[in-house]
Amino acid sequence: MQKIIFAFILLPYFIFSQNNPEYAATNIPPELLKNANAVVREHRIDFIVEAPGKATFKEFRAVTILNGKTDYDVMVVHYNPSNKLSRIDGRIYDRNGSLIRKINKKESKDVSAISSFSIYEDDRIRYLDVNHTDYPYTVEFEYEMSYKDLLNYPNWRINEFNVAVQEATYNITLPVDLKLHYKPFNIEAEPTISSLGSNQNYTWSLANILPVVQEPYCPSAIELLPSIIASPGTFEAENYTGSMSSWDAFGKFMNKLMVGRDELSPIMKNRVQELTADAKTDQEKVDILYRYMQENMRYVSVQLGIGGWQPFDAKYVETNKYGDCKALSNFMKALLKEAGIAAYPVLIYNGQKPFKITDDFTTPIFNHMILHVPSENYWLECTSTTYPPNYIGTSNSNRNVLLVTETGGKIGRTPKMRPTDNTENNFSTINLKEDGAAMVEFNSVRRGNRQDYYRYAKNNYSEVDLKKEISKNIPLPSFSLNDLSVEINADEPEGILKYLASVPRYASKAGTRLFIPLNAVNPYSSVPSADENRQHPIIVENGYTEQDSIVINIPVGFKVESMPAPENILENDFGKYSLKIIQDQYTVTIIRELTINSVNLPAEDYDDWRNFYKEVAKLDGSKMVVVNKT
Repeated sequence: MQKIIFAFILLPYFIFSQNNPEYAATNIPPELLKNANAVVREHRIDFIVEAPGKATFKEFRAVTILNGKTDYDVMVVHYNPSNKLSRIDGRIYDRNGSLIRKINKKESKDVSAISSFSIYEDDRIRYLDVNHTDYPYTVEFEYEMSYKDLLNYPNWRINEFNVAVQEATYNITLPVDLKLHYKPFNIEAEPTISSLGSNQNYTWSLANILPVVQEPYCPSAIELLPSIIASPGTFEAENYTGSMSSWDAFGKFMNKLMVGRDELSPIMKNRVQELTADAKTDQEKVDILYRYMQENMRYVSVQLGIGGWQPFDAKYVETNKYGDCKALSNFMKALLKEAGIAAYPVLIYNGQKPFKITDDFTTPIFNHMILHVPSENYWLECTSTTYPPNYIGTSNSNRNVLLVTETGGKIGRTPKMRPTDNTENNFSTINLKEDGAAMVEFNSVRRGNRQDYYRYAKNNYSEVDLKKEISKNIPLPSFSLNDLSVEINADEPEGILKYLASVPRYASKAGTRLFIPLNAVNPYSSVPSADENRQHPIIVENGYTEQDSIVINIPVGFKVESMPAPENILENDFGKYSLKIIQDQYTVTIIRELTINSVNLPAEDYDDWRNFYKEVAKLDGSKMVVVNKT
């Protein structure tokens, strides 16, 4: 459902000069250079709306590139038969503002935007890449595009992480009888509003925007970077009209696109009745029909024009055995309708979270559709052939969504995955030899997002490739796998990983002593980097819990010479860790538990938060020493 988000990228109209001394890098205010990979010297956007379904979009952008850590040296333009690109140009200037060369449209590359999961799209991409590395230098880009369908207005992403802005202007012109909705994010910016004949003009002008530093575990770009989000009061595309005056109104528009598209053939209706004849509850019916769809339909994207929003009808999916997220969700809705169960299509942003949609502002920044069954409070990811019912994965969890009900749009929220939902229960036996080699037997039961990777790998790799992929995630040193199995539970978000590994140097040998790691099978090693000048909150979206039972069988004749404390416990708002050691004559058992909490912490807590992870890694890296007494 990619076309629900429109990557409007900006357009042109300035005349280039041969030299521009103002572009000299020495003219950049010093405060803009700190933490910057690029500085936008001038940026102007003009979006001119002539009618609900017709507009022109122009951009001029001049950016000084300071190093190779930014993609501002590339201009990317998405277009299709409804959105026509009329021109795209560019020029490169050296550090002093002297012209190096001009980049014209012939030098740009034009490629299909067909996705890897799409069999046909009419989107294309034209892009200019300057391929220049003599830093600093300045690049100018400009282009112009005309639109004959307007499902949304362009949003203004003022800058990206580690990019400063010297001057920028965003101008929207539209007829006075068309309402404009807008909302600033992470910046206080109101437009200057003026009248020009029968048009209304909205202009935002900004200057000297400092770089926003990207930090580990910081909030997403939409929560930190300045932007202006704009939406039309009325829009028009392919003879459909709609309003973004409210989520209810936009939901009504989506309903119009779906009317009559959930009808099944008589054969399929009979099949639904046969499949659910013995089901005793509605939940059983949902499970049966969801599995039927997974086993018989596949996810393929077909997006042409309004097809980025409108699903193919249920009979199309029934006949062709495929569909995109909208088509498969609509087909599943049709199956449930025949079984007497109501379900609502759900518009959602899949992946990194966008800004939180709220009642006071309507802008459909969505890229995906799933399905909600209100009577069972079930959420169904209809593009997956492997997910169990009522599991939608991390990339769909804990976010505001739009439920498209029969009466209009309503904001809902997908379930949050808690630490108790995302779990590992690991059981390991290490049979150690006198030379430090070991045979490791590992058995792990994983749930929630801790099993996602293994579910994917099991269903997408051959046995040979599966072994290679799983081996990449086993932390043992220089091992070889003797046996491996991955089992997936079809009814629950659960998977079981088992392996038997030979490890030639599990323990380090020094004379008659062996230095044995207490936890080489599942050590914590992802300690966040030091950050003395932390600026942003610390965000951990999805917590998890690990429980480990590790039995180390030491060789006969060896005795424990030194051992960490028999019990270590760490506990705070960030998580909990415990490590217990139980010693017998030739057996040492380690009982370990780690819980990582989902948190949203102020920047000043960063050191304390990081220290918790450092202590966990330190304890996980503990060793015991045994000595040969024979």
